[in-house]
Amino acid sequence: MKIAFLASFLIAFFFSFVYAENEVGEGYDENTEVTVKGTVKEVLKQKRGPVIIILESGNRNYKVITAPPWYITREGIDLESGTSFEATGSKYIARDGNRYIVASRLKNLFTGKIIRLRDSSCMPLWKGHMKSRSRK
Repeated sequence: MKIAFLASFLIAFFFSFVYAENEVGEGYDENTEVTVKGTVKEVLKQKRGPVIIILESGNRNYKVITAPPWYITREGIDLESGTSFEATGSKYIARDGNRYIVASRLKNLFTGKIIRLRDSSCMPLWKGHMKSRSRK
């Protein structure tokens, strides 16, 4: 009985983790596209998944989903705390109540540098690059 309960718990935990990971990283809806200006309050780098910056805009915080850490490093993208950005992307509110923006473009408001993260059809620029990265 304990084994069955433990197995059920582990399966439920695994699938909820996979679902949450997909919820945060994959969806992009052009119909919900917004542009927000703010200052990077914190940079969240996880073992798995994209780098997320917490962008403070007025009295609101947005979790801006950027790109995988290897892509950020390879492209030389600087996401330091205190930097001001204009983030354009698909906005949604997750089940946890947090506001997320799946970024398609970031603009550094100090330097004017534009960082593109998605192409014109909203596909991530890093898709398909994992194979080429592993060959190098």
